[in-house]
Amino acid sequence: MQIEFGWSLDNAAWADGSAATGTVRMGPRSLVHLLQTRLALTRPDVHPAVRIAQYSRAIAAADHPWPRASFAADPWATSATLLTWRDAAVAAGAELRDHSELPARIDALRSIEEQIRGADGSASGGPALALSPGASDDLRELVDLLESVVASGSPWPLGIEIIRCHEDPQRLPGLWGRLLTLLEAAGVALVRPDPGSGAGDAGRPELVIVEAEDEWAAAETAARYLAGRAAEPAPVGSAPSLQVLATADTVLLDQELHRRGQAALGVAEPSADRTALQILPLYLSIAIAPVDVQQLAAFLDLRVLDAPEDDRDPIGLVPRPVRRGFLDALAQEPGTGGPAWNAVLQQLAADVQGAGPEERPRAETALATAQSLSDLVTSPLQPETLTPARLREVTAWLQTRLRSLGQGDADLLRASAHLAVFHDVLDTLPASHVLGRREIAQILEAAGGRAASPFARPEATAAWCTCTRPSQLLPRGGDVLWWGADRHDAATGVTWDDAEVGALVDLGARILDPAHVAALETEAGLRGLSGTDRLVVVRTRTRAQKATAPASLLAHLAAERAGRAGHGEDVAAVLSRHTHAPADAIGHGVWELAGARRELTMPARTRPPQLPGTLTKHAGPAPHLLPRSLSYSQAENLLGCRQKWTYRSGLGIRPASVSSVPTGNQMIGTLVHAVVEDLVDTARAAGRMGPPTGEEIGAAFDAKVPQLASELLLPGREVELTTTRENAVTSLQEFFARLVEAGLTITSVESRFEETLTLHLRSGDVDVPFTGFRDVVAEDSAGRPTVIDLKWTAAATKYPDLFETGEALQLASYAWSLHREDADVGYYLLKQGEFVSANPALDPHGRPTLDIDAAWSTTTTGITEALDAIRAGEVDAASGQILLDAGQDLATARTTAKKTYEKAREAARADGGIVVDARCDFCDFALLCGLRGDDS
Repeated sequence: MQIEFGWSLDNAAWADGSAATGTVRMGPRSLVHLLQTRLALTRPDVHPAVRIAQYSRAIAAADHPWPRASFAADPWATSATLLTWRDAAVAAGAELRDHSELPARIDALRSIEEQIRGADGSASGGPALALSPGASDDLRELVDLLESVVASGSPWPLGIEIIRCHEDPQRLPGLWGRLLTLLEAAGVALVRPDPGSGAGDAGRPELVIVEAEDEWAAAETAARYLAGRAAEPAPVGSAPSLQVLATADTVLLDQELHRRGQAALGVAEPSADRTALQILPLYLSIAIAPVDVQQLAAFLDLRVLDAPEDDRDPIGLVPRPVRRGFLDALAQEPGTGGPAWNAVLQQLAADVQGAGPEERPRAETALATAQSLSDLVTSPLQPETLTPARLREVTAWLQTRLRSLGQGDADLLRASAHLAVFHDVLDTLPASHVLGRREIAQILEAAGGRAASPFARPEATAAWCTCTRPSQLLPRGGDVLWWGADRHDAATGVTWDDAEVGALVDLGARILDPAHVAALETEAGLRGLSGTDRLVVVRTRTRAQKATAPASLLAHLAAERAGRAGHGEDVAAVLSRHTHAPADAIGHGVWELAGARRELTMPARTRPPQLPGTLTKHAGPAPHLLPRSLSYSQAENLLGCRQKWTYRSGLGIRPASVSSVPTGNQMIGTLVHAVVEDLVDTARAAGRMGPPTGEEIGAAFDAKVPQLASELLLPGREVELTTTRENAVTSLQEFFARLVEAGLTITSVESRFEETLTLHLRSGDVDVPFTGFRDVVAEDSAGRPTVIDLKWTAAATKYPDLFETGEALQLASYAWSLHREDADVGYYLLKQGEFVSANPALDPHGRPTLDIDAAWSTTTTGITEALDAIRAGEVDAASGQILLDAGQDLATARTTAKKTYEKAREAARADGGIVVDARCDFCDFALLCGLRGDDS
């Protein structure tokens, strides 16, 4: 076997003729693996996260004063950093043992190593303090074994004939020079590079640089070049004359290649943000108190497998009945353990009882899953109980579920592996150790590593071969397309100060200057580039909205040309002379660049996207869309935007349940409504009269938060929770006290009503149930009812304006449902602690009495007109049309849009009509109506 060895050749392609000559290209990691196999030194891999946990125990046992404070504040990060230093010292050849006057950092590493190895070289502390070998230990072991083999005078056959080195072994850092020298002594022919080799022929390679303004233009240029080269006939059996060097992801370039019928390069960096690596962190975020309901909704909605059939939902970690039930419950009550949440469990239990023999196993699985999840989130782990055993226990359900689903699925297998490593780390940590949230997050990140991108799917082609580092280029001439030739900061590794370098050298290390190590990478890149005839660089001036700079290797090539020219031309001028714009390659009907040629076909001229002139949709008669029941929210949609009602209520189109979990003012409003209901019910059950105290209101608020606003309990939201609580207590004290002062007694809260509404449609009269809930109904001493609608809103002027202009349609609908001509109505603004009413005992502002009959007549007239139009197949979007007619859209500032709506309201009021602002900026259907995006 012959090996071509280079410091930067890991992951390189096999050299030409490898099948015939047995030559393989290897870097340091590959060579170590090969030698371990030949010398029977292979062992099971241990995940780096487990090694960090092992080293953490050794650090705690050593208790060295130098890292003590850092370890106490952040044990995981400190352990990871110290282990990196330890491995770097071992790879450099240092034996971390007692030595006089060691610098503090080296002495700390020596002290920790003694806990692992023992001062006398034996195991110290038993398996609990063992440190699994890493890459540096593998290298050390190989050197030690080869030294003993060479010293014995009886070399073992390694099966390696020749190692051709790209670099002089004595220029390599740490133990590498010694390893290669020992291989030579063991009978391997070591071919060293010739002095000055790698410089390349003068003038090679020819430089062609194309700089685009953005990645899209660059991708188009590179794809045209590759497609042009792919069209060239190649001799049968010959290797591709074109190589592609992709040092940036090729997602956009692959799209352009597919458009031209070419194979994708499939280069994309692995990342810790892949879906498979987010399952475990998401699960733990809902298993540890306080529970974030938004994260809980995301977990419930997580789909991990494609649907087995076209008409089925994708498969999630949570079975569909459980997912839908709990998501709907969260949409009603954004918390856990409340009535809506428990109703789901009751329904699933009833489904088991009513299921037949075939459906019963599935129903039982759904119930068991629901109960497990409910137990998890209603009794989450408290931060002070986060021991390894408790975390292992709480993730048992996820482990079982992943195993049952992940039969051969790569993502789920990766998620299972992530969980398995997490368990290994937990098993390594002391049983009494209590982990903090930050430490858990660090362990999860380390245990997951980086997963491959779903776009990293290269496709076979005979036109070119692809590599990702300049040093991996095959030295066979021809052309190279370099995609993404941007400057990247090279990893510097561990830096030691002068005193530490001296101490490590005394301990047997060979430490090279960081600049020397970086030069090895640079020389390897230049050697790869110099083996080509022409280098075609396609890059962008900006990437991810940030300016980029050319790769440093381009500057080296330019500097070599500037020095050879001898005219004092600087590097920037040389690069500029070889740089072109994408448009320079376009001629009369052809595109031509560096030997690649493509015929251009001009697309038909199209008009730029623009908003439609009208949002009204026309269709055939649709009597099937007439409602079977109505509520005020539906009536408001019919008045404000008939399309919104048609999509939501008529056709049943709804946003995903996960996006419907309340938050912000909507969530707090639901919470305070429930507090009012609880206070009234409690007082009625106890037969207590008079307003509740601030303590009683606060207790009711605290009891409802976990069920209805649990996100307020999350870390970092203490101020918001406290402010909201104080605001609610003060406001409700004012609410109940003012009612008492006005002589009003609450008779019902959240009372449901259902009344028959007769609509006089053009097609005939229709009776429709009109349903809803009245927030608060109170009566005076004479039995006269007052309906009060509670609002938690930041819009302090909206509801007073609706009341004073006679457009408080919701209040009119509530009053109509009572069938009492003497009924009074009003709003109570919970956030501001103010009544909006014509009753001076409640509201001292002297507001006019709301004409309930007129307001209700306006409502029914608007409903009738809307349903007549919908039945006839003409569906407008009045609210959005107002913006459109004013030359505005969803990007218009809200303050400007409000002025537009106010003008429209005044004009409609003058004609006896009404305008309802349907809040297009928050609408789920703005894309369907055409107000958002291109309607073409």
